[in-house]
Amino acid sequence: MNALSVRGLTLRFGERTVLDGVSLDVEQSELVVVMGPSGCGKSTLLRAIAGLEPIAGGSILLDGRDATMLPPHRRNIGFVFQDLALFPHLNVGENIAYGLRRRGMKAPGRRKRVRELLDLVGLGDATLRNVQTLSGGEQQRVAVARALAPSPSLLLLDEPLSALDADRKLAIADEIVRVIRTTGTAALYVTHDEDEATRVCSRVVRLEDGQLVGGGR
Repeated sequence: MNALSVRGLTLRFGERTVLDGVSLDVEQSELVVVMGPSGCGKSTLLRAIAGLEPIAGGSILLDGRDATMLPPHRRNIGFVFQDLALFPHLNVGENIAYGLRRRGMKAPGRRKRVRELLDLVGLGDATLRNVQTLSGGEQQRVAVARALAPSPSLLLLDEPLSALDADRKLAIADEIVRVIRTTGTAALYVTHDEDEATRVCSRVVRLEDGQLVGGGR
């Protein structure tokens, strides 16, 4: 059973077709990179899969179940946004625990899960730190930990390293891949950087003008 199966996904903004019949499978524990030029529909594809954009046609299956009409909070998807979207008024531990709190996990369980993830991303002593005092790479790791906290069946990453300089980017890419593979989470990773894609992926798919042109399987 695939973690994700997209079939004939079509999405329009007004008269413009942004995604045109996209079909894509991501296996359990597989990390797939989506590449393509700016404006080709990469980020829109992730947002459609997450339920953040209404689609005009097609279907989305998660773990073999039809999720096409499910609201975002019922899709069991983790999302690392390009701007990370960390909450500046919450400390590191509170950011990571946010999704767990919304799901009703009790405080002892939340604290245990936060400790596990901070150790996993190499920030074990950062629970009480203000996220605004973290380096760019540390913020990236907190964002990944927060997305993984509720144990999603699929992780979506939308150009998560775009704000980092080239020297730091590949090192953080290695760290993100290690964390994802340690958890065994299936992931779809958007980038336009060839070096980054080569570093992180087990398979590359390419979007051009809203269509998948290779590797969709």
